[in-house]
Amino acid sequence: MTAKSFRNFLLFFLCAAGVYALGHYIGRLAERRTLRGGNLERVIKLIETAYVDSVDIESLENGAIPVLLGRLDPHTTFLTKEENLSEAERLDGSFSGIGVQFNTLLDTPVVIRVIPGGPSERAGVKAGDRMLRADGKPLFGQTITEDKMILNRLRGAKRSVVKLDLLRDGKLITAKVVRDDVPVPTVETAFMASPDVLYIRLNGWGLHTQGEVLSAFAQNASKVKGMILDLRDNGGGYLDAATLLGSEFLPEKRLVLYAEGKAFPRREIITDHDGLLKDLPLVVLQNEFSASSSEIFTGAMQDHDRALVIGRRSFGKGLVQSPYMMPDSSVIRLTVARYYTPSGRCIQKPYNQENEENYLMDIQERYMHGELYNADSMRINDTVQYRTHGGRIVYGGGGIIPDIFIPRDTSGITSYYLRLAESGAMQKYAFMYADSNRKWLSKAKSVDELIGLLDTRGVVHSMAAYAQNQEGVQIRTMLFNRSYELIRTNLYALVADFFFDREGVYRVLMKSDKAMQEAINAINKGQTYPTQKHQKTDKKS
Repeated sequence: MTAKSFRNFLLFFLCAAGVYALGHYIGRLAERRTLRGGNLERVIKLIETAYVDSVDIESLENGAIPVLLGRLDPHTTFLTKEENLSEAERLDGSFSGIGVQFNTLLDTPVVIRVIPGGPSERAGVKAGDRMLRADGKPLFGQTITEDKMILNRLRGAKRSVVKLDLLRDGKLITAKVVRDDVPVPTVETAFMASPDVLYIRLNGWGLHTQGEVLSAFAQNASKVKGMILDLRDNGGGYLDAATLLGSEFLPEKRLVLYAEGKAFPRREIITDHDGLLKDLPLVVLQNEFSASSSEIFTGAMQDHDRALVIGRRSFGKGLVQSPYMMPDSSVIRLTVARYYTPSGRCIQKPYNQENEENYLMDIQERYMHGELYNADSMRINDTVQYRTHGGRIVYGGGGIIPDIFIPRDTSGITSYYLRLAESGAMQKYAFMYADSNRKWLSKAKSVDELIGLLDTRGVVHSMAAYAQNQEGVQIRTMLFNRSYELIRTNLYALVADFFFDREGVYRVLMKSDKAMQEAINAINKGQTYPTQKHQKTDKKS
């Protein structure tokens, strides 16, 4: 390159750089003005028309929305179309499918439970069947990477037919299943925990929760002298579900809760009839993962001196979300109000809008602070005293504080047990043992009989050997012996699930469940609510 041509090139470069700098400055100025105006639509349009590469705009928008909502509060959320559909199925109580539960611990999905009266039972599908293909499409092998893919092939429009190729006792069979509505109950299990105490465990709050609980009571009404409602690990659901069920335990004209917000006029929910169960002794079990609708129900029962609350301090969610549907069927669940228990408590725990991580770490903080093991370590965020219907002092600002504290049970937890649990060896062994001994174990007519059969075969030691040989969890004799009872309980509960459904699980677990035993004793000794004192108070009010 000659000196003249170099000068010309340099002059061209400087001019181009100047034009670029001016354009960049103007662009930055326009960008700042646009962002100050909050016009996200223009930003998206700018990216769509001027960005160097092609961009999936819908994906970009969906990724930005959660970030925006995250600046508001920990419970305002964005659900994609698929997430919204899945949540709606859980809360609304049904979906269209074939009516089986299966697991994929083996290479092939295995039916572990057939829903009674459902499509698969009518088609002759049985527990233990291996599902090979649905309409000729494989349900096993490397092409199936997750359970969701199997579900997509099994579910479909109501009254549509799916042809299943099954393997049963080494023989190939075919079943044509007509898809139908499959119930998704929120009552996980209900049974008589003692001759006169009904135990009901709720795993959520849905459209049919009130009816499910009343139905469970009706089936045992002649025997029931008290009820245990287990809300442990129940993260919530529909607000109306909690207030409707709460009304069944209260007299007429009682405030269940009220809610209000900036654009949400105060709304009070008051019982309009005497509840069917208003005089039934009630115990509510809760823990640090009981939240939202569970706290609404428990707060109303505690404030009206209607139930004895046993367990640990609940999660502390006192915000009300309202769903707003987007054009693509995704949903924004926007916090629109705070709710308050009848005494005026807001049980929402403190949160920092700038640091959601601290909020999410609250349970770990409770653990580190010792609250899960010692009632004296419990922190009360709102020192204002509120009074129940009978005059007892209660607090808000961070969950429902139980009437009787039950610490987390750490007996039997050792480093060996934790490695065993993390490996998944117990789940795998329980399934394989139940599957290969199905005929023999099916002879058990009760959970106690099943436990007796398992005790005769040394199942716990066999599982430990399997975990060592197949999962690499080395047996440490001293730690194994220390954890033996805990391992036995959990392993037997997993096996019982295959033969007695969820009732089997909780019948096994309740034998060592201190909260359950405390609840049964309280009901039997007449130490629950309503007491005679509060019944007299109710009649005067």
